[in-house]
Amino acid sequence: MFKKIAVLGAGHGGHAMSAELSQIGYQVNLYEHPDVAANLDPVIEKGGINIIAETPSGEPLELPAGGKSGFVKITGKVTSNMKEAVEGVDLVMLVVPSHVREAFIKLFAPYLKDGQTILVWPSYFGALLVAKVLKDMGVDKDITICETENLIYTCKRTGPAQIYIKGKKEKILVAAFPGNRTEKTVEELKKIYPKLIPAENSLETTFVNANPTVHPQSVLLNLYRVERKFFPYLNTIDGPFYQSYDITPGMAKVMEEVEKEKIALGKKFGIKVESFKNDLKAFYGAKGKDLYETLLNCYAYQIQLAPTTLKHRYVEEDIPFGHVPFASLGDQIGVPVPTIKGMIAIANAATGKDFWSIGLTMEKLGLAGKGVEEIKKYVETGS
Repeated sequence: MFKKIAVLGAGHGGHAMSAELSQIGYQVNLYEHPDVAANLDPVIEKGGINIIAETPSGEPLELPAGGKSGFVKITGKVTSNMKEAVEGVDLVMLVVPSHVREAFIKLFAPYLKDGQTILVWPSYFGALLVAKVLKDMGVDKDITICETENLIYTCKRTGPAQIYIKGKKEKILVAAFPGNRTEKTVEELKKIYPKLIPAENSLETTFVNANPTVHPQSVLLNLYRVERKFFPYLNTIDGPFYQSYDITPGMAKVMEEVEKEKIALGKKFGIKVESFKNDLKAFYGAKGKDLYETLLNCYAYQIQLAPTTLKHRYVEEDIPFGHVPFASLGDQIGVPVPTIKGMIAIANAATGKDFWSIGLTMEKLGLAGKGVEEIKKYVETGS
């Protein structure tokens, strides 16, 4: 049974998670990397985190673990010392952007003990990455590694030691690595978050993550709107814009093509990947005859401000840790993914970066050279 929890990462998700779980009675350590330890200063100064849990219309929101609005004292340690954060805890929650995950894994690896569980929020092949890094470091412990399909909170830090949680996701899939531990582990995790649902395996949680389907395309096919504020000849400085209102029918078609390629990858492994249109209906109640119309009717996107720079997780996370591993996997198992590769090429050209070298590949995940059946066996048994 999970009683003591370490939340690694003091960003939006880490603030929400550490505050709510402290509020409902868990002993929670909140950790941040020493390079950005200043993120913890307001929490230390104020003694905790203020939760504002309400819908955009101002209605009180019951949080996914049962929490609510209010000031919350963090029940454990608030620290940038990894040893302090993870020693003696039952559950380690890794809640950081994909591009810094490996650094965090290497920091906590020496302090892991038999019987601990690591939960990566959200997927992006996170469980397989943890397993590969621990193996490379020679960490031979009886550890269960899990990942979720997405972050369960829709949240944003709105001030020092303050988190605004405006929504929660329902029916979040979670899988363990090895997969044969999923059922037992999810039974325990559901005591914290009752809406978690066991996935087939850690491939499913990554395939069904909708972020790569929508995020990169909404930015890279909308460069004029994203970067417009930098144009010196404009009479006015353009600020953030609302996401759904700048989605065009053609952009939605590209998103659907990316989705089709993900569905084809999933089909090879016997995994059904739901359409993003259906996800929007399940998560937010949005409806429409196609993805374009559904996006326009989705209230969550109508109030969601879009990035105003390419230096944003919609590009710097979803391309190298979403599209690149899908492209790498497609090449390895013989599934064409031309649209996904096209979006990587656009991202490279627009940013001047080489996301192929930055991103996750099958080699970096320990899957190089494996066929479909070998990969299925590996995610199920760990060998």
